[in-house]
Amino acid sequence: MTSDRTWQFWIDRGGTFTDIVAQSPDGKLVIHKLLSENPDFYNDAPIQGIREIMGIAATAPIPTEQIAVVKMGTTVATNALLERKDDF
Repeated sequence: MTSDRTWQFWIDRGGTFTDIVAQSPDGKLVIHKLLSENPDFYNDAPIQGIREIMGIAATAPIPTEQIAVVKMGTTVATNALLERKDDF
């Protein structure tokens, strides 16, 4: 766990869902899941997830000074290779 007073985010953006594990400034872990594609409500799932976890309105700037790290991976390309699909 981090001892500073910032957020940390670990994100996996999949083809259907984006999963986020976050550590709050007080050290608590938060797990959040949302649709990777939901254009009626948001353009970017990882950004939307960060906003929802931090309680930030869609029109407000994200306070980047409160975020220590964002680590992101994707299973979209990996799954396409494993399934022998080339539509990614």
